[in-house]
Amino acid sequence: MRKRPAGRTRTPATLLIATLPFVTPKPHGKPHCWTVPPVGGPIEGYIEAEAIGKQYALQFVRWLHANPTLVGMGVLGWIASDIDYNAIDRNGYWVGFFSCIERLLVDAGYRT
Repeated sequence: MRKRPAGRTRTPATLLIATLPFVTPKPHGKPHCWTVPPVGGPIEGYIEAEAIGKQYALQFVRWLHANPTLVGMGVLGWIASDIDYNAIDRNGYWVGFFSCIERLLVDAGYRT
């Protein structure tokens, strides 16, 4: 019996996350979790990308609610690790995404 090479397994998490609009599936292993197009002009494009990033965050949270067994499996970390933070023509997306996540965390009213 042949063993599968490490990192080539397709788990339910990798299959399900591929349904999000900013995720690109791969034939083997974990999909690329942050695929966004470059934006146009510096200001208008950034503002538009930031708004889209916020929409992506809301879609991600809805996805988590629909897939509660995947909460705590590090999916947000997959997204964060796949972002190219040096791609200035795409920065608005992740700024909007994480800003919205922060707002949702605060709005949830978690207190220690």
